[in-house]
Amino acid sequence: MIAPPAGRQLRRRPAPRCAGRLGWRAIVLLWAAASLGNPRAVADPLPRAPRPEAPPQSPSQVSVPTPPPPAAADPQPPLALASSWPTLNALLQVPPWLTLALTVQGDGFVNPIGGLVQSRNAIQQTNLDFKLSSGFGKDQSRWSEADHWQVHGALTLVSGVAGYGQRIGAVFPLTALDSPTGLWITEASIERLGAAVDVKAGLFSLDPGFGQAPVLTAYLNPVFNDVLNLNQPGLPLNPYVAPGVELHWRPSAADPALPGDTGAQGEWHYAAYLLDPSTNVAALLGVVPDQPSFQGHVQVLQWRFDRLPGARRLVAPIRHRGHSFTRMLPAPLLQVGGGYLADASSSAILPMVFSSLTLAPELPIGLDNRIWLGFSGGNEAGGNPVTLFGSGGWLCQGLIAGRPFDVLALGYGHSRFNQSLLAGLRPQSLLELNYSININSTLSLQPVLQWIQAPASIGSILALGLQLQLQF
Repeated sequence: MIAPPAGRQLRRRPAPRCAGRLGWRAIVLLWAAASLGNPRAVADPLPRAPRPEAPPQSPSQVSVPTPPPPAAADPQPPLALASSWPTLNALLQVPPWLTLALTVQGDGFVNPIGGLVQSRNAIQQTNLDFKLSSGFGKDQSRWSEADHWQVHGALTLVSGVAGYGQRIGAVFPLTALDSPTGLWITEASIERLGAAVDVKAGLFSLDPGFGQAPVLTAYLNPVFNDVLNLNQPGLPLNPYVAPGVELHWRPSAADPALPGDTGAQGEWHYAAYLLDPSTNVAALLGVVPDQPSFQGHVQVLQWRFDRLPGARRLVAPIRHRGHSFTRMLPAPLLQVGGGYLADASSSAILPMVFSSLTLAPELPIGLDNRIWLGFSGGNEAGGNPVTLFGSGGWLCQGLIAGRPFDVLALGYGHSRFNQSLLAGLRPQSLLELNYSININSTLSLQPVLQWIQAPASIGSILALGLQLQLQF
């Protein structure tokens, strides 16, 4: 909260001679009158929105001296999720050059209708992420050369039973957590930040830096919560990693009034990966990969632009009935990208394209809303099972009264398959409806319903699930 400006210090006047005769009754009456006249002396049980300031006047508009406008009410910070649980950094009292993050996610599913079998399943991921930099907590304008550098590492432990979607007859997994069990190296990189071009090198995945818009993380199914269902074999999609290099270039300066602004001309991202070691890195700590080795490389280029309608309005917190709340939904964003995968074994060049658009319309429902569209496409060669994918969805914060930080997510996706590889397999549609119940800044629950149009021999599948997430 911004501290209110200090008022003038009043000079003390000599006390009148009759003050001694007034006694304690007069003192009490004077104190009560002062308290009633001073709004700061009375507790306000509800947060108050600041009073709008009068617009400034030019000298030509002022004809007579006017008294100064009344002082604005003290600005109140927006209400946010409670953060009463300690973070991992606070528990371990890490030094200022180190940050730690621990995330535990667990998904449970059951398919009461449809599928090859009716069964249930549970799978869990635990991710430990750490970053090291001497620039943490420092003003970027005063960084030394060492402060520009950052080391990033991450380990992911997958436990439970993988392959639930395949067992019930779905073409794709039902959750993004569904990966081969074991301990994965999911990041080992070094990065230089704070220059015209940021550079990153090491072992890392294609997502979430490419293809995956922030709005898509609201979903559980990897058809949405991934790189727009790109399925070209060999792509290093999380938890798979590959040695690579990544460049970020912002041609124009960012607007400091817009958090995360990409500038008037957007931001360009480029990445190149060597794919040969990907499966060997996955197996380094005992994981049995579920995809074959691939020889070749991939290059990807993406343009991001976030100065879309509503972006400036979303800088302010949500205001509703005299209260203000922090926003839980991501900012508007346009992403357009493409690239190619070079298959060294067949000397083939396999192109791919992807794009997504997130908008923030003002709708008469809930407190805040987003709508989004996305598509991707790939070449039929090289064993790519999905040649075209289209999707769209809606997110709403505060749909239920009294739950301002909960988020409802609805998404629809449609996949068209490679008929030369999967002859006779009709397109598959997927509908996901989930509701994120944010208990506090650490704990959230997310019940989910998925309707899946499976192959003709299986029919439709109705799956119900629940995700529990802890972030320390």
